[in-house]
Amino acid sequence: MSILRDIAIRAEERGLPFLLAGGHAVIAHGHPRNTFDVDLIIRRDDRDGWLKLALDLGYKLHHEGPTFLQSNPMAAEVLPLDLMFVNKDTFAKMTAEAAPSSSTTLAKVISLPHLLALKCHAIKHGHPARIVKDADDVIQLVQVNRLDINAPELRELFLKHGTEELYEKLQLACSES
Repeated sequence: MSILRDIAIRAEERGLPFLLAGGHAVIAHGHPRNTFDVDLIIRRDDRDGWLKLALDLGYKLHHEGPTFLQSNPMAAEVLPLDLMFVNKDTFAKMTAEAAPSSSTTLAKVISLPHLLALKCHAIKHGHPARIVKDADDVIQLVQVNRLDINAPELRELFLKHGTEELYEKLQLACSES
């Protein structure tokens, strides 16, 4: 059984909703690439339940910050698990716009606009080593989904969650392809 399916089944049994994000969401939205962890968005109030679920699945806590929890598996063939905390209102909004995953009927994938917003936020505030990968994800998602980078709603999304410089570079990168 895949780790994602196992997580989904156990989370459902425990009443712990989640949304699939990160590399798996990028893949679900049309850009096939490798991913080396499982990224889930969860309600902040469910943190303790998710930590118990992760420990029960054989994970050990690796790092925790105010908005996330990272855990590593005991078995080398299992992907690490990263949990991102959001408030219940944000989670409800993201859930309302999420789509079922093709990998399991028990998981929902964050919407493309939410994924792009998260990627822009990560580029703006994240670790410098991730910038190229996240920027490539954004460019590929815009191209594969045939999004108009100049559309007002897309420009607004990029400016709200990223920067003017990022938006201008994305415009240039997407127009050259």
